[in-house]
Amino acid sequence: MGAAMATIAAAPAMAEVMESTPGAIKGVDLMAAWVEAGAPNGKFSYNDMSGNSTAATFDTDILPLFTKDNIWGDDLPSCASCHSGNTEESLHEMDLTSYAGMMIGGDALAKPPGVPLFGQSKVGATDYNWGHSKMKLRLRDNRMPPGIEFDITEENRDGPCKINKDNGCEVGAFGAWTMAGAKNDDTFKNVILPMLTTENYWGEDTPSCSSCHTGITEESLHEMDLTSYEGLMTGGDSLAKPPGISLLANYDTRKAHKGQRTRDLPNDWDHSTMRHRLRDNRMPPGIEFDITEENRDGPILAHGMR
Repeated sequence: MGAAMATIAAAPAMAEVMESTPGAIKGVDLMAAWVEAGAPNGKFSYNDMSGNSTAATFDTDILPLFTKDNIWGDDLPSCASCHSGNTEESLHEMDLTSYAGMMIGGDALAKPPGVPLFGQSKVGATDYNWGHSKMKLRLRDNRMPPGIEFDITEENRDGPCKINKDNGCEVGAFGAWTMAGAKNDDTFKNVILPMLTTENYWGEDTPSCSSCHTGITEESLHEMDLTSYEGLMTGGDSLAKPPGISLLANYDTRKAHKGQRTRDLPNDWDHSTMRHRLRDNRMPPGIEFDITEENRDGPILAHGMR
């Protein structure tokens, strides 16, 4: 018992040591600094967890995030092991082995080719926007609800398909309801609300969404209420200032970039926070879900080493 207690007591001190290591920074924060510096194929700088300005380069600090095994966690493959080239055999026709590959983006063989990874308006553009980056969403957001098994084929990303597959399964049905005006109608009561309030709906041994998002209170995760229509419409972080994050993306993105929001616009399911939470697998595969979100910005790194 004494030894166990000593180990537990030592854990916070170890975390403090890691954070105080020169250059230490969480992986997603490091990528944000690189993107905001213009995503250079060379030198940039960032502030580490102690607030010190740190010199970095793409090859030393960014590329290992994609090419090193186990850098995001124990027993995890590198991103490049699945995204190895702009070929049909590489998942999403994506190459994360080099700077040039990252700039091409995903779905490189599609027409029109490429999905930009760093929030650019199109492949080849330099108007980087980390807040809308596909890479940020893949690395940072936990898959909801917690406990859904990662499936590299993505067969489960649109839900368990208790609803007709021809309609895009659960995520497709949610999207269709959203784009039809997100009304408090029979579809909401009979189709949408059960997705949010029923235990084991999304998979075996998974809690309901509303078991964590219980109300507009500080105790409810993200101050979010998914028990009712009114709660869903209120959105997340409801007690923040300015209050609320639209779950159905019914806001002007140009105003949103300036910190202004409105709820009086058509819903935009493709850019919906709810869609991303329900649909996107957490990358890289195998990262454990942490309800505290302490791991959502990745491991603490320093110059390509965990």
